[in-house]
Amino acid sequence: MPMSSHPAQHPHLRHPRASETTLYLVRHGRTDSNVRGILHGSTDVPLDAHGLRQARCVAERIAADVTVDALLSSPLARALTTARMIGARIGIEPIAVPELVEMDFGALEGLTVDRIEAEHPEIARRMRDFTDDDLAWPGGESRRGFHLRVLAAFEAILADHASRTVVVVAHGGVIGSYLAQIHGISPNDWEAYPLGNCSLTHLHVTADHTMVHRINDQTHLDLLYELDRPEAAPWQH
Repeated sequence: MPMSSHPAQHPHLRHPRASETTLYLVRHGRTDSNVRGILHGSTDVPLDAHGLRQARCVAERIAADVTVDALLSSPLARALTTARMIGARIGIEPIAVPELVEMDFGALEGLTVDRIEAEHPEIARRMRDFTDDDLAWPGGESRRGFHLRVLAAFEAILADHASRTVVVVAHGGVIGSYLAQIHGISPNDWEAYPLGNCSLTHLHVTADHTMVHRINDQTHLDLLYELDRPEAAPWQH
């Protein structure tokens, strides 16, 4: 079910070209890493069989409900496969945008949160401190750097696609970071936006505000979840 279905205006982020752009944000389909609770941010992992079914469902939803001008995607396989399935349904080839990749967890890629708690207690403590923007993953990104990258990526998308409707396929961390910055809250709280795989988030960005129409809409997946209920935790990307 959608986290939000009542439009709300947020003045924190505005269109960089004093124009307007409609965004439909799609989190990629499910992966085995999601099911197993493994942090695979920048690691390239494929969709599992259920994730492929989810991608077909969101592709049908978009084809039925949205007139799309452009289709953009993270270059990681789990997002690009989802985007290609959408593109095949609407007749648009997805364009890979490197800046949309998930957070790079560096040396901690492939670990579960439980293992991080056990083997890296200081990092685990800092993970729980949402005011700690300077937390950096060993060999990977810092929180601050990641959130600035996400914001810059979407600013560029808006600037390049004024007066257009754009579907962006990315990751839970990327979409959650952008939503938090739209709402003016800490983007370090991964529990604020528990986005389901192949959920749909609908935004309209204008010169005055960002209108949030819908977040985490999964109604197109209802039949699938009756058959196969497991859902990724918010921090699984």
